Amino acid sequence: MFSLHLLSRNFPTAHTLLSLSLVLCLARAVLATNPFVQYAVDFPDPNFVASTKFGNNFNGAEATIVAWANEMASHGPWTVTSKPVVAPSGDKHDYMSWAPYEWPNCSNVKNTTALSLADESKKCNFDFRDGQVNPERFIIQDFQSFFNLSDAVLYNSIAAVLQNKPSSQYSQNVAKFVNTWFLDPNTAMNPNLNFAQMNRGPGGQSGAYTGILDLRGFAKIASGILMLRNTNNTDWTADLDSQFIAWCNKYIQWLDTAPNGQTAAHATNNHGTIFINQYAALKLIVKDTSSAVNWTQNYFNGLFQHQVNSSGNQPEEASRTHPYHYRNFNIAGMITNARLLKYANPSSTPWNATASGATIQTTIDFLMATDPNATGESDIKAEIYPNIAAIASVYGDPSGKYTGFLNGTGFAYADDPTFLWDQPLAGGDALASTNGTKGGPDNTKNAAQSSRPAEVFSVAAVSVLLILISESVGL
Repeated sequence: MFSLHLLSRNFPTAHTLLSLSLVLCLARAVLATNPFVQYAVDFPDPNFVASTKFGNNFNGAEATIVAWANEMASHGPWTVTSKPVVAPSGDKHDYMSWAPYEWPNCSNVKNTTALSLADESKKCNFDFRDGQVNPERFIIQDFQSFFNLSDAVLYNSIAAVLQNKPSSQYSQNVAKFVNTWFLDPNTAMNPNLNFAQMNRGPGGQSGAYTGILDLRGFAKIASGILMLRNTNNTDWTADLDSQFIAWCNKYIQWLDTAPNGQTAAHATNNHGTIFINQYAALKLIVKDTSSAVNWTQNYFNGLFQHQVNSSGNQPEEASRTHPYHYRNFNIAGMITNARLLKYANPSSTPWNATASGATIQTTIDFLMATDPNATGESDIKAEIYPNIAAIASVYGDPSGKYTGFLNGTGFAYADDPTFLWDQPLAGGDALASTNGTKGGPDNTKNAAQSSRPAEVFSVAAVSVLLILISESVGL
């Protein structure tokens, strides 16, 4: 997915070496803090997870969930105040990330000595290269840390529910993680994304509407918090709940009034889909269920109608440099919007929504027949697996088409966390045993975590990149 364009940037050699050194040192720090990242959005039905007694066929999924909860907890809590670079506001509580596809071109600076990172960000021009991630993006960990925070909240909440106790270490973890990121005066994030996917250069220093994507994990967070509420967990206290609601209301106000928030809300591609995921999830957190219903229903009545053609293809996503990934990404957003709407209004029928006669199921059928190798995306083909499982659980799989596809990949989907809530779906202990990974959360984690966005490296990819860069420049 990534090619070594870093080595061909139009930089003086000293500046290149400085930047590479920073990437080498800080990328290792990023990996140590954020062990793995799932890019995809999701919203497990909190009522289903909180009220269902799961049988032995869910042993593999439960084991993976608990293993991930423990792993994530060992790396948390996370905070925006720990990043090595402060936002242009000078306030360490401001969230910040850099636009992933922008690369510095310092030929306009005419420097003879190495530029500092701050000077590069302010003085150099930046060129857009769609689908090519600038490794400097990983110097600032906020976006990766939020992904890990959202996974940690979700998996620790489910683990707490599985323990079926009013208090547990897992629900205590959730309370600690939420308090540290959102509420503690020393570490709390300001409720804005003024510097998310920030454009750099002489005319930059401000965030972009695309940065709203960075907090897409709110759908997972909402699911986890609703589970704790629904089970009357004593670690999720009334005071913590009210403080978190207050923070979310401030952030919603920012989304309602900031130009970047409004641009994202009206985007016609995956940005619009995922904005609604996030916004509806926030509305559920603040107990404004009617707004969550309105936003998600309006998605299916409006934006969805223009995103899918009769064959199930998504023209806007298909036009991107990595079309297989972007189709999958948007489908995950569609599924999440349907789940949010169904939770907020159980009588709703989002899965029946059609665009040019196509449903969400049609988009998966189209993509299953699409070869990721044709666009050089074989390394991210696993992104489709959770989407297939979700579709099979809703629309049924009488011919075994979907489970057959999953089994053919060798992916032990019955050991994946999503198997717990992608129900009904064929599988369980017998299937997991035939795949050779029954009760093996580490193996499952590696398989599932290969699903990632084009802008996020897997651990293996970063390791290879660092080795190649070190050998190329003699570091």
